[in-house]
Amino acid sequence: MSHVTFTRIDPRGPGAKGLEPALHDPADIILEGAKAPHALSSFCDPSQTLSAGVWQCDAGTLQLVDLPVHEVCVLIDGEVVVTSEDGRSDHYKAGDAFVLHKGFSGTWHMPVATKKYSIVYCG
Repeated sequence: MSHVTFTRIDPRGPGAKGLEPALHDPADIILEGAKAPHALSSFCDPSQTLSAGVWQCDAGTLQLVDLPVHEVCVLIDGEVVVTSEDGRSDHYKAGDAFVLHKGFSGTWHMPVATKKYSIVYCG
C-alpha cells in the first residue's frame, strides 16, 4: 500500500489553471480594495492543525483582529506592509518570509496585487 509522502504547492493552481475564488478569513476586515481573494489549499493534516497552500489578492488593506492561528507567509509576488496595533511595522516583498503570530491585531496593506505561500498552524 502506498501513501503520500510529499505534496506540491503550485502557485499557478491545479494544472496551472489558476486559483479558485475564496473568502477572506473571518478575522479580516476589508478597509479598502482587497475585493478578489483567490486561494488553493494543497494540504491539511487529518487533525486540521496544519495546512499549507497559496493565497492571492488584489491591492488593498485588511484589518486583522486577534488572528486565530500562527501563519508562516512567503511572498511569491507583490508586497505587504504589516503594522501591529502598537505601531510596529515591517515591509515585505517577493521572496521574503515572515510569521504572523496567533493573536496578532493590526493591518495587512498590499500596495499591489500580492501572492503568498501560506502555512497555517492552528495549535
